[in-house]
Amino acid sequence: MNQRTARASFFDASALVRVFTDEPGSEVVRPYFRAEPTKYTTPFCFYETLNVLKTKWKYRGELKIEEYLDASFRLAAWYGSSNLDGKDLNFTDSSTFVKAKGLASSAGLDLSDAFQILSVQQGYFAPMVRDSQTVFVTADKPLAVAARAEGLRVWSVLEEPPP
Repeated sequence: MNQRTARASFFDASALVRVFTDEPGSEVVRPYFRAEPTKYTTPFCFYETLNVLKTKWKYRGELKIEEYLDASFRLAAWYGSSNLDGKDLNFTDSSTFVKAKGLASSAGLDLSDAFQILSVQQGYFAPMVRDSQTVFVTADKPLAVAARAEGLRVWSVLEEPPP
């Protein structure tokens, strides 16, 4: 009998784009995404992914309008069904913002990336530890490095096999 440890997987925008379109790494991240029962993202990543999809369609010509609309619909349907009902950190809270600002400054990240790390560190699934620790899924190498430096369990989808 194959037993799996209960855990959550956090997907950033670079990973979500690979789930919903065909890009290098899609062939690895998509089956992982489908197999993981507990997966989530932040509102930042949701909107960032929508913006990347728009850019791939409207400005780069990498997606046809039908592909763009389909990928956006599937992303929105997944996000809507997996939303944690606001149980994550409140980025507009001044103490959360100060932590994100400090992390962004010390790690050379933008605020969105810093908030993602904080969401995994201190958000809804933060109490999960050891084999149940949340997996931070990203195709952004500098973000993977920064997340590991903060003690997160990371899967860098373009460089490593799935966890």
